Amino acid sequence: MKRISKENGVVLPLGRRDLLRAAAVGVVTATAGACMSVDAGAAAATKEAHLSADARIRAFKLYTGPDNGSHVLEGTIDLRARTDVIAIHFKETPAHSAYDWHEDPEPQYVITLSGTLEFTTRDGETFVLRPGDVLLAEDNSGTGHKWRLIDDQPWRRAYVVLKPGAKDSFVAKARG
Repeated sequence: MKRISKENGVVLPLGRRDLLRAAAVGVVTATAGACMSVDAGAAAATKEAHLSADARIRAFKLYTGPDNGSHVLEGTIDLRARTDVIAIHFKETPAHSAYDWHEDPEPQYVITLSGTLEFTTRDGETFVLRPGDVLLAEDNSGTGHKWRLIDDQPWRRAYVVLKPGAKDSFVAKARG
């Protein structure tokens, strides 16, 4: 693979995967002949900004405690961690909907795309889930939780089902 200097950037032969990765960070200038130009300085700055911004992806973990009740932790997602998943599916629920007491069917990430919800456990713990937030749903037994939409948007979400026994990427917020 030849690397050819081009001012502040580098011209590289490109594969489909390379193009998709570079496009995702927004530092690609397409050129003719199946090559791409990447500004190395912009790529480094974008990667650094991307990591610091993403380090704050807000997350909540619903889990079943030793008391058989559902409980919630607030935290973030570790962006360096990877986990094994077995499926992804999407769902939309109309604005102003609610869902009464239930457990989650299986350990899964629930990524909110639109809608703002309030979740409540039977012990009265509450939290608000907004677009961009990630819910790690692990209260697969016990007393469960309920939710209601509290804005005028439908709840659009992606469910990412974890492989049984897979380690999740949730990092609990330090209690202080």
